[in-house]
Amino acid sequence: MAIGFKERLHGVEIAYVTKDSPAYGYLKQGMVVSSVNGITIGSVDDWNENAASIRGPVKMTVDGSEYNFLVNESLGIEVEDIERTNLNFGMDLRGGTRIILKPKENATRSMIEQIIGTLQTRTNIYGLREMRFFPVETPEGWYVQIEATGVGSNVVEELLSSKGSFEAKISKPVELRDGKGRIQILSNFYNVEVMNETVTVDGKIIPENGSFVLEDIEFERDNITNNKAIFMALVYRGNDIEIVYTDPQHSGLIPVGNFYRFYFTVLVSNEGAQRFAKVTSGIPSQMDLSTGDSYLKDTSIYLYLDDNLQSSLRIASSLGGQAYSTPQIEGGREKIEDASEEKMKLQTILRSGALPVSMETKSISIISPTLGSNFVQSAMLAALLAGAVVMAIIFIRYRSLKISIPMALTGFSEIIIILGISASGAFDNVIWTGILLFNFVLIAMVWWKLRESDVSAWIGAILIPMLGLMSWNIDLSAIGGIIAAIGTGVDQMVVIADETLKGKKEMKKLYSIKERIGRAFSIIFASAAVTTSSLIPLLFVTAGVFVRGFVITTIAGILIGILITRPAYAKIVEMTVEKK
Repeated sequence: MAIGFKERLHGVEIAYVTKDSPAYGYLKQGMVVSSVNGITIGSVDDWNENAASIRGPVKMTVDGSEYNFLVNESLGIEVEDIERTNLNFGMDLRGGTRIILKPKENATRSMIEQIIGTLQTRTNIYGLREMRFFPVETPEGWYVQIEATGVGSNVVEELLSSKGSFEAKISKPVELRDGKGRIQILSNFYNVEVMNETVTVDGKIIPENGSFVLEDIEFERDNITNNKAIFMALVYRGNDIEIVYTDPQHSGLIPVGNFYRFYFTVLVSNEGAQRFAKVTSGIPSQMDLSTGDSYLKDTSIYLYLDDNLQSSLRIASSLGGQAYSTPQIEGGREKIEDASEEKMKLQTILRSGALPVSMETKSISIISPTLGSNFVQSAMLAALLAGAVVMAIIFIRYRSLKISIPMALTGFSEIIIILGISASGAFDNVIWTGILLFNFVLIAMVWWKLRESDVSAWIGAILIPMLGLMSWNIDLSAIGGIIAAIGTGVDQMVVIADETLKGKKEMKKLYSIKERIGRAFSIIFASAAVTTSSLIPLLFVTAGVFVRGFVITTIAGILIGILITRPAYAKIVEMTVEKK
């Protein structure tokens, strides 16, 4: 069972911490605030009344620890009521966060649409659930409005607001004698002259921090000494990246001392590889006495994202003058979770491409549940009443509690399994991996005992735990999916019961119980195949974000039914008939 109940905590849960907040970097999303300046905080109303507009010294109890801040303008913390289960409720049921992103430059409607497309790609790659993007026109210009659940400030600032401009530069050393030297690019040479702090390249004066172009390669003046000049050459840009590798062979995490190093490889275009070959040509090699490896002398490749240095790597001497197309990006964090998250963010940004302009956070606000806080309880009551009516009809139809009660319990178990699969938790991978292994052992024992094996049992034993590794939000559309799945489930169980109990006398004579159940399942499988194939295209339509929960929940319910609950109910019916 993947549905879990969290420890009963008193307080409110931090939903967002703005970058201007004095608590930024100290408090994070998901922490629980229980008191502010000695005042107990038990709900969002308590927070709004006693803490939202507080100024001056602030003493907060968060996750059992005390924090002290000095608030000048705003505390900059948005909170929400604590969720008591590990079910992921959507904005319809729980509410969420509304974030307004403002372009740092003037942006047109078409640029905003391009920004939204790139951000949607980033969120899909990163695995964020239920994020909606809207263009918003104001007197000040076009903005991007984001509505989401469970999105922290780190995701907004580092993933969504990041422009994603990637550059790779290589330091190109030039040896000087009497102030003169030459830049070598493959078989071509360009004169360099340094005299009285004046630097001339190929007859052109290069001012301090100035740039120049040689053979379509941009160079920047970097460091000049009496016997050496170093220039930075731009070899890769974001549009040169063709593939960002995420497989274990090309990316991973390695513990190094007290921190974790992450790395991953990217594949760049042939044009970028040729620029690498031109820049690294003619550079002498030098042996590292500590490792015995040979590298290009005074040369490194520097990788930048939004003008921030991400990693710098020395270049092996064997790569000098070669078309190198698979550079490796590296980094490190103290915790393995932070290292993994940072690697994922960089991979996501590089795979999605750069935004046309940089973005900044304009405002953040909390969205109240559109359906009201009591909607879930009302929906559960309505479901119980509807279930009671359906079971009464089933009992009138078959006049047997041995048929109607198992049908009701089977339908209820489907709801629990669907919710269990949709839930997320810290130990989901462990739980579902254990269930997968247990399924294998159980089926193997059945085969060893009876010397027979059910193909559908094997499929269910593998597929259901794999579905359990997924998680999605329970919103209004997902609730509709649960209702649809239960409705089709009851229909299919009626087919099983009718084919087994209410068939014609001639059919009962010609076919055994197992054969009649097999006939029922042929109908069920055909119906499930048609329903599933008709739902899958909805995931790819423009409005797919609004029906995603319905589609995933309905398909999950169908698979659970035909692989687990329908066979179980058929076995109950078979045992009932055999006893008669």
